[in-house]
Amino acid sequence: MTHNINDFQTRIAWVADTLIPSDSKSDMPSATEAGVPERLLPRALKERHDLAPSFFLALSRLPENCPSSPLDAIRALGADDFHTISFLIAGAYFLDETVNRKLRYPGQEALNETPDYDEIMEAIERVQARGSVYVDVA
Repeated sequence: MTHNINDFQTRIAWVADTLIPSDSKSDMPSATEAGVPERLLPRALKERHDLAPSFFLALSRLPENCPSSPLDAIRALGADDFHTISFLIAGAYFLDETVNRKLRYPGQEALNETPDYDEIMEAIERVQARGSVYVDVA
């Protein structure tokens, strides 16, 4: 079943602003102020079309209008759905050049260097040789 983003605009708006509210102290726009629902999320979904079905399925399980505890409603979907929704909303937010400029985030940049794999493997081998160092805190 194919979903149309326009069918979910009301849900997307309250979910997006719950996850990314405005911050006047830092002069950062909310997700809707940055244009996530109508402009940026369609781009993110086009790039990550593999996540679109699970994104829309999760959205369909949320109420149309913002509930009294919106973050609790999103969390109640479960970890996988919360991750999918927050991943796509945040990813869409970072597609906005103004947001990135305010955060002084240049975006992802191509690496034109060839990494020193011997150095990387040396670091990994030391960790593997050391073994597990987790401490049980329960």
